[in-house]
Amino acid sequence: MFAAMTFFFTMRAVADGRLQHSAPDAGPVVGLIDEVREFYPDTKLDQPVKRLTVHTARNTRACVHIMITGLRGTETIAFSESGTNAKPTSGIAWFRMIDVPVLENTGLDRNTEKYSGKTNPYVIRRAPFRIYDPFRPVSSPVAADSASLALRMEVPIDSTLSPGEYVHTITLDFGDHTESLEFVVVVHRAMVPPVTRSTISYINWMNIDNICSAHGVKKWSEPFWAMLATYAQTMARGRQNAFWFIWPDYFMIDSSGNVSEFRRDRLERYIRVFLSAGLTTIHGAPMFGRRNWTSTDMLLYVPTADGKEVGAVSDKGKRMLTQMTLRIAAMMKENHWEGQWLQGVFDEPEDAFVDRYRELVSVLRAVKPDISILEATMTTSVSGLVNVWCPQVQEYQHNQEFFDKRKAAGDKVWVYTCLSPGGPWLNRLLDQERLRQVYIGWACAKYDLQGFLHWGLNFHTAKPFEELVRFHMEGQFLPAGDSHILYPVHEGPLSSHRFEAHRIGMEDYELLAQLKSHDAAKQQQIIARVVQGFDKYNTDIAVYRAARTLLLEEVDAYTKE
Repeated sequence: MFAAMTFFFTMRAVADGRLQHSAPDAGPVVGLIDEVREFYPDTKLDQPVKRLTVHTARNTRACVHIMITGLRGTETIAFSESGTNAKPTSGIAWFRMIDVPVLENTGLDRNTEKYSGKTNPYVIRRAPFRIYDPFRPVSSPVAADSASLALRMEVPIDSTLSPGEYVHTITLDFGDHTESLEFVVVVHRAMVPPVTRSTISYINWMNIDNICSAHGVKKWSEPFWAMLATYAQTMARGRQNAFWFIWPDYFMIDSSGNVSEFRRDRLERYIRVFLSAGLTTIHGAPMFGRRNWTSTDMLLYVPTADGKEVGAVSDKGKRMLTQMTLRIAAMMKENHWEGQWLQGVFDEPEDAFVDRYRELVSVLRAVKPDISILEATMTTSVSGLVNVWCPQVQEYQHNQEFFDKRKAAGDKVWVYTCLSPGGPWLNRLLDQERLRQVYIGWACAKYDLQGFLHWGLNFHTAKPFEELVRFHMEGQFLPAGDSHILYPVHEGPLSSHRFEAHRIGMEDYELLAQLKSHDAAKQQQIIARVVQGFDKYNTDIAVYRAARTLLLEEVDAYTKE
């Protein structure tokens, strides 16, 4: 299935010289790597781990990485797994890790280091370097194409699996000798709820035009709908449970600002694709925006037949907003989706835009008084207008008292990251520890936050495996990995090490929420072992594993068989 990708990465290895590496006389070295540890093609296995034990809840998957170094780059390696009963475990999935480049380091404050000219001491490695992130399905055997190779094994932990210890023996056959490893999974009674019953909202914004260009499908064609469903399933796999739709995709507007066509069937089909995959929250994307970041002009991002710009609070703009909202609201009501709908208005409103923002919200609420507004906020001056606040993590932490008051008043509070913050803050960038992605869920639990948002599901360039630090605007480059956390190949999107680490954190959030419902003090004590803030946490994987095991044991006490 992935033969074309195998050829691509083999040719890339030849091009960058990795096939020229010769293996040491000792031959291949093999070891296990914890799935929450970042690793690289040149990772050394000075003391290779042959037996690794992890504790897990049920209704999830336990994963481990297998690193092989000291290869000539010409070997064919067969791999297999046998369970506790010496038979292959049902549902085991194997993947090959792919390394991608980090050409610049994340900045101390935001973007890359070139943005501010300051060295960021909180990165895991100085650029340039390569690091494993995406992974693609493989079957045995695999062909080595460099001095190292990394595999990923996923073990499904079914909700009905009996608690206990399960030993998975991994065998690697190099032709002239074999290597054996043991991955021990201790299954607890604790249960991760299905994504449909998540207690925290989680969204990555996506670019459907990139889906079309990356996979060679025409927008709204039957192949497009099939590929969209594949993306939805991958998103749900990572515990993403919210998705957005973009208003201009479904409306035609005449030159006077009147709706001439509402493609309701298209929008309903789009929404059902994600609901069928298990996502539950429908986020209407903000339909107003800036002309640019140096202007305070505010425009409606819905084109009209004459192609002219439409001012946000012009009579024409408000007429368009009213007519579109009437149709969207009616569709949501008739499909019984009203309680799942959150609507954005203007992404990242600042003080200069507040008066116009208030006017636009009043237009929306004249049509639907109880509409819920979700906004990535950069000001605290929109109280009474926003129902779901979404500040950046550092802004939340700096203004926690304000946001606690908004929660007390009945609002919800999410947080988000993007090209900032850098430095020590939790984010999802390639030159940060994978534990930082895990700890997003822990920090959200610590502060009792209701959601997390990131803009970059698949906003990659035409070179998604090469341009991980990408141009953003004049004087700015996005930090490594900010633009996308899924990687496209012809057959569909590939998950990534970062995406899976984030999933683990969201599953931990669910377990922490279960413990909180019984013993809030104990929940906070366990969180404090590893996370003290969005910028203060413990990066020792053994400390994280111990805290997670304690969490599982505490939740076990309240979990029925």
